[in-house]
Amino acid sequence: MKKKKPNYKLRRQMAKIILIVIVLTPIIFINKTKIFNAPLYITNIKYSKVIDSMFEVDYNKEKIKDTLNYLKEKKKINSNTANYILKIHNLGYSNNVIDYIIRNLNKKQITDFLARKYNKDFEEYIKSNLFLYKKYDRYLAYQKNHKKLDIDDVVTQIELNLDKTYYDDSVLIKNPDSIDTLANKYLEIPEDYEPSDLVDMDDDYANNMYGQKKLRKEAYDKFVEMCEASRKDGVNFYAESAYRSYDYQNTIYKNYVREHGQEEADKFAAKPGFSEHELGLSIDLANIWTITTKGEEYKWLSKNAYKYGYIIRYKEEWEDITGYAAEAWHIRYVGIKNATMIHKKNITYEEYYIKYIANKK
Repeated sequence: MKKKKPNYKLRRQMAKIILIVIVLTPIIFINKTKIFNAPLYITNIKYSKVIDSMFEVDYNKEKIKDTLNYLKEKKKINSNTANYILKIHNLGYSNNVIDYIIRNLNKKQITDFLARKYNKDFEEYIKSNLFLYKKYDRYLAYQKNHKKLDIDDVVTQIELNLDKTYYDDSVLIKNPDSIDTLANKYLEIPEDYEPSDLVDMDDDYANNMYGQKKLRKEAYDKFVEMCEASRKDGVNFYAESAYRSYDYQNTIYKNYVREHGQEEADKFAAKPGFSEHELGLSIDLANIWTITTKGEEYKWLSKNAYKYGYIIRYKEEWEDITGYAAEAWHIRYVGIKNATMIHKKNITYEEYYIKYIANKK
C-alpha cells in the first residue's frame, strides 16, 4: 500500500497559528486591563476626539458653529453639549478643559462653571488626581490665603480639611485596626476602640516603672528589631509612652489644659479620640531624658527608622499640616513599605495618606 504523504500545507498553517498564539498571549496578558475596559475607554475618548478635531486648526467662531452643527446632525453630540463646548471655548479655555468639563461635570455644575470668570489656573487644577469640582470654591478661598502653595498642594490640603477648624466636623475612623490608618484633629478614633493584638512591652524596651506599656504586636516586633539595631550602633532609646486608652488620653489632655490652658495645650496634646497613641501604633521615646533633634537618637532615627516601618511623625516644618508642635520623640508605625516612601519623599503622613492610600482605595 502506498504511504500517504504528510499534509505539509496544513502543518505550516498550524505552525503559524501556534506562533501567533505564542506571540499574542503575553501581549494580551500585559494589556488585559485595557482590553477588558475597551468599551469604557471608547466612551471616555468620545468627546476628547471631537474636541481635538475641532481645535487642531485655528477655527474662527463661525467655523466652530458649523462643525458643531455637523456633529449634531451626525448624532455625535447633542444640542446641550454643542452649546457648552462653544461657551467654554468662548471663555478662553483650552480643549483639555473643555474635554474635562463635558465628561466630568453635570448640567448644574457646568452652568455654575459658565457663570464664573476665566481662571488661568483651572487647567492646573484638573491635572491633580484629587481634584473635585464640588470643592472648587474651597480651593479658590484657600489659594487666596496661601499664595505660595502650588495648585496640587492646595488641592491636597483641602482634601486634608486644613481649611476647617480643628475638631470641627470630624469624621469617625471606620478602620482603626488597619496599620495605615490616619488619626489627627479631623479624623476621630471610636471611643470604645481597643486594639485586639496589644502585647506587653518588655522592660528592656520600655519604661514600665509607672505601668506596663503596651503596643500592637507587629509594631512591637519591629520596635524590638529597631532597638537592637540602634544599640549595635551605640544609640539607646526606649518607650516612655505607647498605647493609651481613650480614658487615659482624656486624663492627660485635661492635665495639660489645667497646667497650660487649652489654647497652648492644643498645640502639643490631642483631645481624647484623636490621639495616635489610641491606635497602639505610636511611641514616645526617651533615653533618660526626652529625645531632641540635636541628639544622636534623633539623627539615628532620621536615617534608619523607616527600615523598621517607623516614621518621625511631627517635624517643625510640618506643623501647619499635622496641627501639632514638633515632637522629636514621637514615632509612628506605618509598615516598611509606607515608611520607606514617606522617607524618600520627605512628606507628612497626612499628605502621603491622601495621595497614596485613601485615593488608591
